[in-house]
Amino acid sequence: MIVSEINIKLAILGQWGVGKTSIVNTFVGKDFPAMYIPTIGSNIARKEYKLTSYHIRLNIWDIGGQRSFNPLNPVFFSNLDSALLIFDLNNPKETLQELLQTYMKNLSQHSPECITYLIGNKSDLIKPEDSEILLNNIRQYQITGFPIIFVSAKTQDNISEAFSLVILNFMKKIEKESKEKQFIGISKKFLESINKTEEDIEKLIINLEEIDPNTLHNKITPTFIKKNVKLAEFEDFPLREIKDLTKAQEFDVDKSLIKENIIIAFKNNLSIISDLISNLKKAPIDSLMSNIDKSLEDLANLKKDFELKLDSILELESNKHQS
Repeated sequence: MIVSEINIKLAILGQWGVGKTSIVNTFVGKDFPAMYIPTIGSNIARKEYKLTSYHIRLNIWDIGGQRSFNPLNPVFFSNLDSALLIFDLNNPKETLQELLQTYMKNLSQHSPECITYLIGNKSDLIKPEDSEILLNNIRQYQITGFPIIFVSAKTQDNISEAFSLVILNFMKKIEKESKEKQFIGISKKFLESINKTEEDIEKLIINLEEIDPNTLHNKITPTFIKKNVKLAEFEDFPLREIKDLTKAQEFDVDKSLIKENIIIAFKNNLSIISDLISNLKKAPIDSLMSNIDKSLEDLANLKKDFELKLDSILELESNKHQS
């Protein structure tokens, strides 16, 4: 039996400290961090879903938000199928401004067709009755047309459902745009694989009535999907930007942890290169050139990312020998 492989490229974007990496780690089953450690460049994570005739691979690009040592290269915004724009529900004004001024403009320019979602993290710090106030704050910034979801990486509220929505809408897009019969009903098959209905997934969208009915057409009552999770005692790290890696210890961040994270991400991203090449071997002849172009852009992205990671390690090592 021939198994079709569907790759989805998803970017996680937003200001430093909003919880992008924590959201990804929670989704892929890693521990919630006890302190804030900045992401250098980009980290790539994966989640795979194996259906009978399809393998769905969600490639998650977690893009560092500290521009002091994470320059926003346009390649970070290229060839995106979906994007999660993350803001802090406890600090909506500053983090929404950053999304509007920086990330939305880049997405519009470099990946205008990508399906975009607005994700408010740290819902554990707000009261459910404050949702409408926060929604009005979002409207004040004239950010409209995007599904809005409130999540908590710490308590896992709505995390897996948010990523399931990303995959569901991408599957529906494939069904709508593809002329191949093999993709008919693929969104339903995905929902069956995770034992959810479309209503189960869409009910976490708090502004569902404002979304284009061609994208999300079922009007239902928004709600929070809660899970019973035993919380450890976490210390919230103050949102002060680390502009110099060599001075990370002034923020109570262990530089060895930063270096370890950089090395792990470096090795992980190397495996992505191998997969890019392997995927080219599997690509149909009629779409080979398009896949090659996309892979070359991804390689350009990874090249810049490797350079940034290497410079960061050398900076940390240089400071270690001097001290």
